[in-house]
Amino acid sequence: MAAAIIGCDPIIVLEPHEARRALALELGAHRVLDPGDTPVLPTGMDHVLDTTGRPALLEQGLVSLGRRGTLGLVAASPQGTRLAIGPNDLVSHGQRIIGIIEGDSNPQIFIPQLIAHYRAGRLPFDRMIRRYPLSDINTAIDDQHAGRVVKAVLIP
Repeated sequence: MAAAIIGCDPIIVLEPHEARRALALELGAHRVLDPGDTPVLPTGMDHVLDTTGRPALLEQGLVSLGRRGTLGLVAASPQGTRLAIGPNDLVSHGQRIIGIIEGDSNPQIFIPQLIAHYRAGRLPFDRMIRRYPLSDINTAIDDQHAGRVVKAVLIP
């Protein structure tokens, strides 16, 4: 949704669950792919944002970068995961790999912006969440893994 708000094009989403791929299209993605189908990603991308931490997708993200492209890492990868890229590859193409924590934003500025986008209908995050009582934590986990929900939110 954020990529759509700022006008990124193309927005390509890799998502293993069909229902979540459909939601991504509704929320602004231009193209959705199932990562289990070994998709061929375009090259020359300015920005690749990994929210999976899956080693194979991280490698694909690196290969997809164009000159001066940036791979942003949001998710934690399995302990011991290494990326197969030499420093000269990054230098010769001016590419960057950055870790992103808590959106790398200034909350005093960013949160009011998010609220404004939500109120204007550009950021319907409520379509991605489902609330579960804490006592249903196992159901929440199962639903998230099965793709029935993007983000499970536990409430007391």
